[in-house]
Amino acid sequence: MTEICDTNSVYAKTRRLPDTLEELSRDYPDQTLLLVPNDEDLKHGWRSITYRHLANAVDGMCRWIEAEFGAGQRNIDVAAYMGYLVTEIALMKAGYKALLPSPRNSQEGQASLFKTTKCNILIHSQGVDTHIDSIKSALPDVRTKQIPSFEELEQQGRDADHPYQGPPGDRDDNEVLILHTSGSTGLPKPIYHTHTSISTVTAAKALYKPQGRRNVQDPYLESDRLLLTTAPFFHMMGQAILWRTIHCRAPLVAPPPEKPVMADLVIEVIKQTKPSCAIFPPSVLEEIAEAPRGMEALGTLEYCFYGGGPLALGIGNKVTHVTHLLPVIGSTEAGLMPCRMPEDRHEWRAFEWAPGSGIDMEPEQDSDALYECVIKPADRRFQGIFHTFPGISEWRTKDLFERHPNNKNLWFYKGRKDDVLVLSNGEKFNPVGFEKTLESNALIKGALVVGQARFQTGLIIEPEWSLVPHGTGPEQLLDEFWPLIEEANAASPAHGRVWRSKVAIAKRDKPFKRSPKGSINRRQTTDLYKPEIDAIYANEASDDDLGRLQPDADLDTALTFVRNVFKAKGVEIPDSASDDQDLFSFGMDSLQVLALSSTLSHATGTTVAPRDIYGHPSIAALAGLLRGPQSGDATPALSREEAMAKMVEKYTHDLSSRRASGPKERAERHTYIVTGTTGSLGNYILQDLLVSPQVGHVYCLNRSADAEARQRQSFQDRGLSADFSKATFLQADFGQDRFGLSHEIYERLLRSVDIFIHSAWAVNFNKTLQTYEGVHVAGTRRCVDFSLDSKYRTQIVFISSIASVGAYPVSHPEDKEVPEQIFEDHSVPLPQGYGESKHVASLILANAARDAGVPATVIRAGQLAGPKGDGAPWNRHEWLPSIVISSKALGMVPQRLGNQDVVDWVPMDLAAKSVVDIAETRAQQDEALAVAHLVNPHTVSWSDLVPHVEDSLAQETGKEIQVVSFRTWLDELKKAPQTPEEIEKKPGIKLIDFYEGLLTEGGGLPPLATKETQKMSETVRTMEAVDAPVMRKWLTQWRGA
Repeated sequence: MTEICDTNSVYAKTRRLPDTLEELSRDYPDQTLLLVPNDEDLKHGWRSITYRHLANAVDGMCRWIEAEFGAGQRNIDVAAYMGYLVTEIALMKAGYKALLPSPRNSQEGQASLFKTTKCNILIHSQGVDTHIDSIKSALPDVRTKQIPSFEELEQQGRDADHPYQGPPGDRDDNEVLILHTSGSTGLPKPIYHTHTSISTVTAAKALYKPQGRRNVQDPYLESDRLLLTTAPFFHMMGQAILWRTIHCRAPLVAPPPEKPVMADLVIEVIKQTKPSCAIFPPSVLEEIAEAPRGMEALGTLEYCFYGGGPLALGIGNKVTHVTHLLPVIGSTEAGLMPCRMPEDRHEWRAFEWAPGSGIDMEPEQDSDALYECVIKPADRRFQGIFHTFPGISEWRTKDLFERHPNNKNLWFYKGRKDDVLVLSNGEKFNPVGFEKTLESNALIKGALVVGQARFQTGLIIEPEWSLVPHGTGPEQLLDEFWPLIEEANAASPAHGRVWRSKVAIAKRDKPFKRSPKGSINRRQTTDLYKPEIDAIYANEASDDDLGRLQPDADLDTALTFVRNVFKAKGVEIPDSASDDQDLFSFGMDSLQVLALSSTLSHATGTTVAPRDIYGHPSIAALAGLLRGPQSGDATPALSREEAMAKMVEKYTHDLSSRRASGPKERAERHTYIVTGTTGSLGNYILQDLLVSPQVGHVYCLNRSADAEARQRQSFQDRGLSADFSKATFLQADFGQDRFGLSHEIYERLLRSVDIFIHSAWAVNFNKTLQTYEGVHVAGTRRCVDFSLDSKYRTQIVFISSIASVGAYPVSHPEDKEVPEQIFEDHSVPLPQGYGESKHVASLILANAARDAGVPATVIRAGQLAGPKGDGAPWNRHEWLPSIVISSKALGMVPQRLGNQDVVDWVPMDLAAKSVVDIAETRAQQDEALAVAHLVNPHTVSWSDLVPHVEDSLAQETGKEIQVVSFRTWLDELKKAPQTPEEIEKKPGIKLIDFYEGLLTEGGGLPPLATKETQKMSETVRTMEAVDAPVMRKWLTQWRGA
């Protein structure tokens, strides 16, 4: 008998994920495990998570789990999670079975899954609140808890004196992970995996290959090979990639989880991180291949894998010309099935089963061409199914294949044996329940849901023609059937719902094909109606109610048309919603975006790509995009200045009618509201307020439910002691009335608060002004209303940004610095949503001060740096720390910093003291409005600090450090290979585009005047320029980074 694997290979033996991670953290502590973007828009580079980072975070998470829920009883206790991947390994190590519920499950499906697995614990990261709320409403007894940040967990694990050991009794056959089926054949069913069944996925690395042959799994199981994946980690495909990353010491990169997986995003990830291979669901790969620069990006990959569903033939043939395209196949129960690479790379669709897989192809009884894939016992080291279900003698996959006409060893996937439809995005849907709902109507003889290998489902309805009046047309029938279709849609998962434009009525002379028992023969009927099916997918606007949008349509017509399209595609927009409101606030998902893209493209005769919808996320913006610039418009598309003016008017037009009367009442001691206290600046502001004898109490308003625990941990990490009895933490939502607080709590705040520091604001330079409106701009007006209704006419201190006046020099070239005043000129903010939103919010407050007597202070903050005293270091991923850290590796430091050469930076701790100074000064003043500038009035040049940087880096490296021009330094940085190891040493590689901008003469941010600010803040007035001791402190903090 021929040996099928290397029995001496470590991969041929069971390996436990927690144990393997510990070994890697010991033997390869600084090697990259995962590349993580520093921001969701990929503008600020990537950071490297090493095996040591992950191992520390796992230990920190284990301790957190034990503190919150106690240690688990191995093979008994179950805990579910949504979020960080670190949680999966930590739960295993802490004695729990880790349950991974898909956020796409219906509420009924989630309830069934938790009850079946006897799970009453759900831990989660930030950003999945909607899913958590859905589960809690169905299962009120489930205990939920938000996970601390990765950084907090990593610190907690790193600071421990001894590694976390976990409860005893771990064995290879212990159940440690629970995945679940898609629920396509009913409710999702839990599938229990052991350490051994997990090991079988990477065991394929030990398989022997004949001379000159390779297995499909070989490339992505190779150590040190960077793999890009867009597969969700609650699916088997995503899990297999995670297991491979640990067991095979093979790094991983994935797009930011906050963003929808769009072609442009994936292309940018490939460009920035340069993976050697990638794995995609077919729908994602198809979109990339059709996008501009898509084929160029795919051509940089050595291997491109797809799995989870069929890939369009034309796309596959196209992709295989630029990279090695390969399919992977598996299931939740069986894991991945080992295959050989076809000898001819143009046979990219074909599967050739590897020895050891135990796969037997059994002919289908009702077909001469189709075979079912059946797994039979062979070598259990590669057969996860016999560890998942140890008592079975074979596993019938229900996957159907067709033999290659010229090569008996090759097989083409043809579909599922049962009724499950496999969509091109990998989602599975069993349409039987949907069809039976429709067939309950006496007018419907038969219903057939279609969509195999398509992106979404379609529907053909066969009427009971004997009951249909003669002359009744298809549209009349569809109107009759539509309420029932909506009922079936409501009971289906999102990917199984049928749009109206995807419904066809069968023809009288083409009855459905049926068996002798009268049931519909799905395959034969689908073949019979192939022309009609192709037509409903080709015609994205078959709903005549939508019609077409003519190029010369007026704006009102375009706005109405866009609203009708959204309604037809299932995006529920309230009639009361404004045309400028962010569409994604209504829960629009990627499937709906794709459907909208197709319908709008057809209706306008132009291409409306998904990225166009993401870039124009309101009804007004989309209407303007579809029409383009039109002469003679009564209401032409708004310029950015007009949009800001309109938004200011919207939130200030009624202020004069609400003017406060009488003298302002003063409190004996200050009671503060501070928003965003878990942020960098907010953290230091809270510290100063808690120790101030002038402060009686502080209400901390944050989005997260666990802000207090995070705040206490942050203070503890910095060695600070604070009287938290003076602080109350409240979970707030500035997009809601009363900030989302209860009536009782809100009334308490109105009676007690006299100073309101508003610091929370999302920093995202790619968002539009409109996306800031619903929460941030509207939230600012809610701050005004709070002040007007408050006992002490609360002073609002708003932390604005230099970005709100970043373009001031363009319209005011005669001024050497920006004055401390409000500007009605809407050209002064930088052309980005962030700066524009800060400008609009500042004007709302200025109008509130002028028209309603609201005390308001606008503080424009410049560059905030690391602390002067003790505290968290300046983030190494920001632009200046990245220059210094990269200079150490390059052996050279730039003499100047281009248009950012003037150092007016404010240490973070002094910034917080300045804000508190200004707030308390303003509390004693009667003037309604003031503007302050939070920059250092005492500046130096970067070149003054360079000698200290040079000396520090020379001492640290033991080598001479050259001082060179910024252009020379940047050119040298560009030469560095963009590998994870190089990026770790030279983080500036990720910011090259930003650094190029520093070379643009006149492109820097303008100087800000501080004359009035110095009168309001002793901290600003006495602030010293950044000097050698401060610079050396920051250098010491970055040392070893």
